[in-house]
Amino acid sequence: MVASQNHILRDCGYVLDAENAAETARLMLRDRLVNEAMGGVLPEGVEGRRLESILDLACGPGGWVLETAQSYPWAKVTGIDISETLVRYARAQAQVQGLSNARFEVMDLLEPLPLPDDHFDLINARDLTGLLTPATWPRVLHEAWRICRPGGLLRLTEFERPISNGAAFMQLQELTLRAFQCLGRSFPPPSHHLGILPRLASLLREAGYRQIQQRAYVLDFSAGSEAHEALSRGYEVELWLSRPFLLDAGVTTPAEFDTLYRRALLEMFDENFAGLCYILTAWGQKVCPDPDFDERGAASSWPD
Repeated sequence: MVASQNHILRDCGYVLDAENAAETARLMLRDRLVNEAMGGVLPEGVEGRRLESILDLACGPGGWVLETAQSYPWAKVTGIDISETLVRYARAQAQVQGLSNARFEVMDLLEPLPLPDDHFDLINARDLTGLLTPATWPRVLHEAWRICRPGGLLRLTEFERPISNGAAFMQLQELTLRAFQCLGRSFPPPSHHLGILPRLASLLREAGYRQIQQRAYVLDFSAGSEAHEALSRGYEVELWLSRPFLLDAGVTTPAEFDTLYRRALLEMFDENFAGLCYILTAWGQKVCPDPDFDERGAASSWPD
């Protein structure tokens, strides 16, 4: 079953092995750090009491869903992911934490979702860059439009490759960028970034969302910072799990990667290390064309 699941995950475009135990721990930790950096789990200014039905796309081990369900116990929060292993893990965490309002289901984000039209008040998606391509982003966002209620929100949060003063660390980031470009997974034209952050607002707009807003955040994982140890350990896992992806893309060799990886670890845990991770969140509203729809769905129920 594990081998079969890994094959499915590769076919669906995951860059890293999503079912690796170390990756599960990394994702749970990063969810917590990102939530803290962004000041909470929900879009800025959105009043939680207005949210009754929330969906998280490609939820992984469920960190965002679990924290949202705990923070807003009156809301029904659902997470979907293609990985049966991760969904089982998330369900177990919800049970341990007594979160009866958190639900997890196995679904393929790249296929039509067996979910009702016009249903969710808020649809959240975080770090889909590791799954989607420029060709599949519009399809997923249009499906999100179908299941979002009139007046509801779609919120996207994405990450750019981190920057640092570590030469080997940055060389590995450049190799990752080159692999994304070689395999058609980054937005054109080729540049020094993945191209997703400047495209978030236009992707929402092209999918039909309006009243689009954006906000940027930064995670400092420099030596001596509060997040240094946790985020550096996370990058230690992420870089190692990227090895098969980089080798398959033909952008490095095993010997080159292993040398760079060892040097990058020394750099990250050096007392002079400096590193930043950039985050952008963008959200838009599904505006109903009918001015007479009910008050709960009215555009005025959401902040401008």
